[in-house]
Amino acid sequence: MAVKKMVEGVFVVGLVVTMMIVRGAVSVEGAISCNQVVSAMTPCATYLLGNAATPAAACCPSIRGLDSQVKATPDRQAVCNCLKTQAQSYGVKLGKAANLPGLCKVTDLNVPISPNVDCSKVH
Repeated sequence: MAVKKMVEGVFVVGLVVTMMIVRGAVSVEGAISCNQVVSAMTPCATYLLGNAATPAAACCPSIRGLDSQVKATPDRQAVCNCLKTQAQSYGVKLGKAANLPGLCKVTDLNVPISPNVDCSKVH
């Protein structure tokens, strides 16, 4: 009887560990946090909100710093999800947001900013 309880206990522990591993592997969202994205975009706020014709001097260096951290698809998807949410919340001018990667000469951070974008399809 004691052996049966021990086997059941080991099975349950193994199942829990397996579920934790699988859940961790499935829920990876990227190394870039939304806080990092918002922090990098803050110097660009006046431009993105339509209150300035050109980005502030600190904007592009900040965006290039974020761009250098974007390494793979999960990073771009995380940035996309964050920008999508933040753009809707703060009333970002989508045309200005679309121009920012070109103005700042960034490549990896070039993700669409639109309320309709499916960030899971960003690669």
